[in-house]
Amino acid sequence: MVAFLLLALSCAGRPGVPATPTVVVTALELDFPERDRGALAFSLRLPDVPPAFSEVSWELFLDGARFAAGIEGEVVATGGLLQLTTELASRHLAWREGDAFLDVVLQGEVDLRDGGERLRFRDRRELLVHGRPQLHIPRD
Repeated sequence: MVAFLLLALSCAGRPGVPATPTVVVTALELDFPERDRGALAFSLRLPDVPPAFSEVSWELFLDGARFAAGIEGEVVATGGLLQLTTELASRHLAWREGDAFLDVVLQGEVDLRDGGERLRFRDRRELLVHGRPQLHIPRD
């Protein structure tokens, strides 16, 4: 009974924030052409609300490890679709050349201009990327 209660409370989330995302990630691209440089691009479809927003905050996880976070980037708003592109710096990480699949999680919030509502998004995909940071470096 206690375990069920703890599970129910942990799934409830924060008050005022919906448990399911209200924004859909329609496209997600990631590339690491060089050891210290990457690029992230994604598109968000908003529900039936005007595309007036104050900021887009996001977090990027690669293979289960938090890799980057940011507020905005270059945002293009068209109707109910937001397209964001940003450069990523990956200094001080090991890097492997070549194509490989990465488990990618992108999550964040779109803050509407009036400040009264935050729309959440979360998406998980296996992406084929060229070049990739090696986040879990084995130690001898």
